[in-house]
Amino acid sequence: MSELLNVALRAIGVVLPAAGVLGWVELRGGAPDGDFGTFLGAMGLSLLASSLWAAIDARRDPTLRVLMRWLATAVVVGVGLGLATTLMAPGSPPGPERMAEAVSLSLFYGVPLLVSAGLGVAGGAAASANGRLAHAADGER
Repeated sequence: MSELLNVALRAIGVVLPAAGVLGWVELRGGAPDGDFGTFLGAMGLSLLASSLWAAIDARRDPTLRVLMRWLATAVVVGVGLGLATTLMAPGSPPGPERMAEAVSLSLFYGVPLLVSAGLGVAGGAAASANGRLAHAADGER
């Protein structure tokens, strides 16, 4: 599978849990105004999914390749969600203010995703190294 397809698949897979939670809440009547908890829960679920997926990737593939894959995924998701949120915001001022808002929202979405994926890669790489060490120790006996 090509790396571009891997990145696209992960970008969709990371956004889907949050989109599902937020859609389910809206179908059930929506959250009260100012309720940030629903958004945090949805984002937490997506970050957990990215962390677990990155750990699985790190167990299967070389660590540097997985890091680059998840860096690209974080950029795609962060920029995409930042632009979408900025363009859909009602009353968003045109001009340089809108661009600054898009950049800050892209960072708001992308940086936590990058951190959670990094933690997953670290955990998966450590587990993979432990497995290789145990396998090597078994071979010496």
